[in-house]
Amino acid sequence: MALKPEIKRVLVCSAWPYGSGVPHLGNLIGCLLSGDVFTRFYRALGYETLHVSGTDAHGTRIEYEAHKRGVSPKELVKEVHQKIVEILKGFEITIDNYTITESPVHYEFVTEIYKQMERNGYIFSREEERAYCNGCHRFLADRFIVGTCPYCGYPNALGNQCEACGRLLEPEQLIEPRCAFCGSTDIVRKKTRHWYLDLEKLAPKLLEYVRSRDFRGNVKLFTERMIEAGLKPRAVTRDISWGIPAPFAGAEGKVIYVWAEAALGYVSATIEYFRNRGEEERWRDFWFGDEVWQVYTQAKDNIPFHTLFFPAQLIASGQGYHLPDQIAATEYLNWIGGEAFSKSRRVGIYADEALELLPPVYWRFYLLYHRPETADVNFSWEDFDRTINAVFVNNIANFVHRVLSFVWSRFGGQVPEVPTEGTVRDEIQRVYDRTVEWVEGGSLAAALKEIAGLSVFGNEYFQHKAPWETGDEEAVASAAHLAKAIAIMLEPFVPSFSAKVLEVLGIGAHDLADALRGAEGLELAKKPVPPLEHVDVEDLKRRYRELKEEGLISIEEFQKLELVVGRIVSVEEIPGADKLYKLVLDLGDRKAQAVAGIKKHYTPEELRGKLVAVVANLRPATIRGVKSECMILAATDGTLAVLTPDREVQPGTKIR
Repeated sequence: MALKPEIKRVLVCSAWPYGSGVPHLGNLIGCLLSGDVFTRFYRALGYETLHVSGTDAHGTRIEYEAHKRGVSPKELVKEVHQKIVEILKGFEITIDNYTITESPVHYEFVTEIYKQMERNGYIFSREEERAYCNGCHRFLADRFIVGTCPYCGYPNALGNQCEACGRLLEPEQLIEPRCAFCGSTDIVRKKTRHWYLDLEKLAPKLLEYVRSRDFRGNVKLFTERMIEAGLKPRAVTRDISWGIPAPFAGAEGKVIYVWAEAALGYVSATIEYFRNRGEEERWRDFWFGDEVWQVYTQAKDNIPFHTLFFPAQLIASGQGYHLPDQIAATEYLNWIGGEAFSKSRRVGIYADEALELLPPVYWRFYLLYHRPETADVNFSWEDFDRTINAVFVNNIANFVHRVLSFVWSRFGGQVPEVPTEGTVRDEIQRVYDRTVEWVEGGSLAAALKEIAGLSVFGNEYFQHKAPWETGDEEAVASAAHLAKAIAIMLEPFVPSFSAKVLEVLGIGAHDLADALRGAEGLELAKKPVPPLEHVDVEDLKRRYRELKEEGLISIEEFQKLELVVGRIVSVEEIPGADKLYKLVLDLGDRKAQAVAGIKKHYTPEELRGKLVAVVANLRPATIRGVKSECMILAATDGTLAVLTPDREVQPGTKIR
């Protein structure tokens, strides 16, 4: 898929990671890392290229996670956003504007575009009944509700989408629903009013748009499946407190649904980038006209939002926006055996952990080499070993080092003044052309494997020519050209590796086409050293296990705890303490005093006489001038509940 001659600019839009937690390796390859490679590649081809993304700060996922942690959503997303910024730096991922949906520019843009959609007749409202939890008295939107998918039977489908089959859902469609906050199944339908984007009305224009794009593979499949099922109006408001206030008359207290504002961040991030540079109107060069090519990177579950919903919003605004050109979506990267990544279950490697285990150059190469472009990919240590040690270190890095070291030792650091042999030049040209084709078609893994294949050719060529025996200067110059070409073409994928090689070659500013220019007469700037070290995968696995075991205790350590049932004998307030009580507990063989932060959750009357779980052998501590000799145990997901036995037992009874 060659870009049209009129294209002058490329806009790369990477899906926004949620502000609820650190991304794992699958998240990284699906959006941010892929976006970085496209950006570097198109810049190297000479296009004015802009890469935008940011932290998705809104939605029920963030509100629910903040509730579990006992912090505000704003505090949570601020912390996570900073961690993601550090991860981007660690992985050498360059994003011209990595922002956040809490940005004032984003609020302003979302508010204005929804007013435009409403004025153009694409927004309507209706009263309806929505899922409501009688247990914790809240409407259950999206991730606030869990149940069985009505399409595939997956038992833990969320209220907005089934992660198993990918179908978009409404909370009311779930079978045997339960509240994600309190676990209650006492869920009823309660009247409320919501505002909708009229996708049905937009369907003819969307079909015209989809048919004008060369969507392929999973992108084509997902999009056509939704169109065939029929496009229905989609709610753009939610009855939750965290998010951008809905700008419609009568919608006070409601916010714009996260799916209905996050993708708009691609536009607001572009506006913000140029506004910060004092170029107020330059953003339009990337969002209007036919001189821009737009690339979107995300995983397959995000496809419909980018091929249908986001274009629908842009069309409905009536402003004439350029619509997405390429949806470079991936399948899923799963953990060993197809298991899903999980921070809480200590499954898989998260981005921050990856940087603790190895330099980013290795992770970048592995993830891009195995980018899941046609089917889900499962991580395995065996694949990692083969990809890194056999392909990257032994094949690519060793070939480059072998050739440059030979030039240094046998030719005084200067490549012979002889043009590249024709067969070598032809092979470099072929790989260059195929690499550009693969990238322009959205296939980064295929492009990287094409370049890796050039080093296989180079090793065979160098070994066959054996210039250490023949003194063949043409072979040396040709091999040096291969090393140079490999380093330049690899740069968008593994920039730090290429930087080392190009530094030895003495090559400064360059573009991708420099890979086609020979190396004859080139003087090496410094003595070559191996650009990569072999990775001991057994040691890596050991360190991974240790990393996952951090914070875990042994059975022997656990058995040191004296866990007993105690009865609360007395409850006293502590002067000046808003959250604390002083408790006296009967532990059977003695009485002990505890300072407990449960004042906001229980009255003294509710606590007196209550049986509770107690850690009875803690080292005493003084809190607010009061001695605390033990600790009562409680569970909290934002609401605190002390742990109690389910039947009457004697104080001092051991907990096993």
